[in-house]
Amino acid sequence: MPEVSNNEEFNKTVEGPGEEIRSVFSYLNPFYGHVGLSERLLFTKYFATLTRAGISVLRSLSTLSRQMKTWRFKKIIWDAKMDVEGGMPLNACFKRHDDVFGLLYSNLVKVGEESGRLYMVLERLNNLLSREIAIRRRVLGALTYPAIIALVALGVVCFLMLFVIPQFATLFAQFNQELPWLTQKVIDFSTFLAANVLNLLAASVAVFLAIFQINNTERGRKFFDWFKLKIPVFGGLLQKYLVALYARNLATLFESGINIISAMKISNEAIENVIIQAALEDVVKEVEGGIPIARALAKVELMPELSTQMIEVGEESGNLDEMLEKVAEFYEDEINFLIDQITALVEPAFIVVIGTVVGVIVLAMYLPIFRMAKVVSGGSTAGGGAPGGGAGF
Repeated sequence: MPEVSNNEEFNKTVEGPGEEIRSVFSYLNPFYGHVGLSERLLFTKYFATLTRAGISVLRSLSTLSRQMKTWRFKKIIWDAKMDVEGGMPLNACFKRHDDVFGLLYSNLVKVGEESGRLYMVLERLNNLLSREIAIRRRVLGALTYPAIIALVALGVVCFLMLFVIPQFATLFAQFNQELPWLTQKVIDFSTFLAANVLNLLAASVAVFLAIFQINNTERGRKFFDWFKLKIPVFGGLLQKYLVALYARNLATLFESGINIISAMKISNEAIENVIIQAALEDVVKEVEGGIPIARALAKVELMPELSTQMIEVGEESGNLDEMLEKVAEFYEDEINFLIDQITALVEPAFIVVIGTVVGVIVLAMYLPIFRMAKVVSGGSTAGGGAPGGGAGF
């Protein structure tokens, strides 16, 4: 009986990801099956470690297909293992799922396969993804922090309007007297909110779904991407993040031996903003026409003059990849500084806003009480008035 090799024996004992088991609620989640950047980083880190340890690509993919948490990603890795076993290059397997890996990932893997240094490319991808996640988390933190505070403030105001104000309104109604203007307006708004809370929630959900659907259209996404860049402070922060991502990806591709035009096209594909993508496509056309990269970037005004000068020096000295890295670091420092400023300014600003809103509500509720106390105090010092005098608030 012929002896079975270790790889053949291993492949027989390892099974695929099996059938997908979905909960009922997963069908309501529009992001179900999405492979996040963190999971892709985890895969790349483990893959680099296994490859550096001398473990074959087939065995690494088999192991990693069981380690990932998303079923779709498990299936993609297992299918890649089967395709590689059938003779397909690994980069082609990744390219078939460019919505997960992207062109940058598959092209760098191709360079690693052709040079015989796959582990070095995987480690480079690991560092690239780690930096991207770190800066993305800081940017998202800066963008979501004001949204969370605003949501908490909205919750506090809604609680006061739906549960506290009606109690005061019932109390004031017993006196059957005219209320101060501010108090009456707050009670009217509370009554409107209580009567239409379900309608307002339904309208909010409808608006959210409409925005989601419009954003999936070409014109809608173009409008929203343009709008994001025009938001004061946060638009500039987003632009700096995207340009830093572009510069670092371009540096990594160029350093790996990919020609500059292809590297620019691949790096542009990773930009998640169609307005900046269009500007960078114009840069590619200019460079294809023979214009230096720095001058082409200066035309679209995506980068400040200092950055384009650094790129120009890199082109002239032959150290373009190094200068692109420095541009990325420059923007990342700018992002960190801007985020620190936003964090320092947003918190006190929201405290002032929330304090003002709550203060107005409290004042509106206590104005009738103050007026009633003044009337009672005046009546006491005057020795009492006629019964049922009916003085108003």
